[in-house]
Order: sequence, then C-alpha cells, then structure tokens
Amino acid sequence: MKRYFPYTLTKYLSVEFMKCLGYVFTVFLSIAILTNFIEEMVYFKEKELDNILATILTLTLYKSPNTLIETSIFIFLFTGILFFVKFMKNNEINTVKLSGISNLLSILTPAVISFAIGILIIIIISPFSAEMLKIYEKNKRIFSQNYNLIVINDTGLWFMESNENSYKIIRSDKIANNDFSKLYNSTIYELDKEFNFVKRYDSKLIFINKKTWILEDTSILESKYNTGTKSIQEINFISNIDINELKDLFSNVNTVSFLEIFNSIKKLNWRGYSGDELKVKFHKYLSLPIYLFSMIILSTLFTIKSKKKFSNFFYIFLAVVLGIVIYFLNDLSIALGISGKINLTLSVWIPIFLIIVISTLNIFTINEK
Repeated sequence: MKRYFPYTLTKYLSVEFMKCLGYVFTVFLSIAILTNFIEEMVYFKEKELDNILATILTLTLYKSPNTLIETSIFIFLFTGILFFVKFMKNNEINTVKLSGISNLLSILTPAVISFAIGILIIIIISPFSAEMLKIYEKNKRIFSQNYNLIVINDTGLWFMESNENSYKIIRSDKIANNDFSKLYNSTIYELDKEFNFVKRYDSKLIFINKKTWILEDTSILESKYNTGTKSIQEINFISNIDINELKDLFSNVNTVSFLEIFNSIKKLNWRGYSGDELKVKFHKYLSLPIYLFSMIILSTLFTIKSKKKFSNFFYIFLAVVLGIVIYFLNDLSIALGISGKINLTLSVWIPIFLIIVISTLNIFTINEK
C-alpha cells in the first residue's frame, strides 16, 4: 500500500514553529538591544558628545547581531520548549497520534528547520555580523580616543600608534610561539602630525615589557640629516600599545566570519600565532546546525516526554536553568581545551556529543508516551 507524506501537517508544524521562533527571537532581540544600550550608556556617561543617544543606539545596533548569534542555541532551546508546550496544551499531540502519524514528525519537523537555519546563520548571517562588529570596534576605538590600529595581513603584523605630536607605524614579520613580547624583523616609521616622514627604525628584534619597547640591533634613518643610517645596539621608547592589547585584539574572533576563518588561521600561523581562539570559533560555527537541531530534541524531554503539565512560569524557569547548565558545560570544556587538558577540537564537540546522545535516546522512546 502506498504511503503518503503528510504535507499539510508538516506545513502546519513548520508555520507554528516559525511563529514561536519569531516570538522568542523578538524577546531575545529586545534583551540584546537593551543590555547593549545600557552597556554603551555606562561607557559614554562621562563623555561629552553631540547626539549622544543616536551614537549609543547606532553602536548598539552594530553590536546586537553578534549577540544574537552568540545566544542562538538558547533562542532555539526556548523556542523548542514554547512550541512543544503549546502543542501539548492544545492537545494536538493526541490528534496527531489518533491520525496514525508518528510523534517523530512533530519533533523532527522543527528540528530540521533549526538545522537549516543554523546553516544560514554560518553562511549568510555570520559575515554580516562580523562586518557590523568591525564597524562597531572601529567607531568605539575613535570614541575611546584610542587611535591605535593593529592588523595582520600577508605583509606582516601592522601597528599604528597615535601620540600628541607624532604617529608611529610599526610592521613586524612575525612573532614566535604565541609570544607577543618579541617581534622579529620590524620596521618603525615615525611621522609628524602632518604625516611627514621623520625617522625610520629597522630592528631585528623588539622586546615588549608592558608599554616599554626595547629595540635591539637597530638601524636608524633620520630625514633631517639625510646622511644615511646609523646603527644602535639598543634603544627604548614608550608605546601606548601593550602586550595585553595585542593579545585581546588577535583573540577577538567574533570579527571573523565563517567564510574568512581558514585564511585568518593560516595568516596567524604563518606569523607565529597559534590562533587557538579562531580554531575554537571554527568548530563552534561548524557545530551550530547540529547544536540547534539537538536543542529542539532536548526540549521534548521536559515537555512531550514528561507525564506532567506545569505552569508557564515553571517552563520559563526550567529553560533558564537548562541554558545556564549548557553555557557552563561549554565554557568549562573549552577552557580545558585552551589549557591543553583535552584536545582543543574535542573541547568544542564534547558538550554537543553529550546532548546528541541524550536527544537520540529521547527520540527512540518518544512514541512510548
């Protein structure tokens, strides 16, 4: 006997799930905008700027897409719980069972949609979010009166430092073994406020001790003398850039989209930086569709699989507690990976693997209810 796929039911489930996703997304978007807005308000409270509210709102909107991606697994966890609670309270689960259709269709339909949305997030939304965050950081640097610029590209590591009377542009070939206290084969261009050339330093090795830069085996070319170069064994100068700034900037992986991540890791490795944070980010991106899929399955444990019906407040409380536990497990596992206690790749996938195992066991028994 030929079996027909229940297209009408699948369409209905898809529409209802997307409605629930829309509700939860709106709530999380509102929370993201509010929290980011308050954070920027605190930052700008002592700064005197024209149109300060417009500035704060603009920065908030630039930052919010990244916040939503970072909280996407919790958005889908809440959505799954909301969807299945609504499904149960409307007694639609019995209607599906009486029609002879497996409960698995009611579960797998939103789960597959979540998986597809996860793919869209990493391919389409993450590049947009990364570009918005780059604009946010660029503007924030201006408002913080920190005009230092630090980038990495095919020609090396580049730093630009702005002082009261001059600029310094610094280029280094590489670092070694993640050690930002040593820069190899560096050139420092000193410019005046009009960007006229003043002096050039060519150093084989620079030691950085907090904000003190020690140049060793250095050749100096001064424009005002124009008599060639002179060599100095060691020279010191104070910089506004310190090691922590370098590390923080290179570890800001949220400005790198999934499509850029391979090239970024390659560049960092070539310049002597391991890029562990980027490797973790890559596997987070790669696992996101599976994570969203498993969040939907996991949400049935406390809804369809449960033999009791609880108040809406209890379900909200349950979702919050479950979200905190998942967040803690993720952070703990990745911290162990970064510290070398476990394999870095496994540190990202272990929490997902545990959730998938629980979710799979749940799927196998879901029709027993």
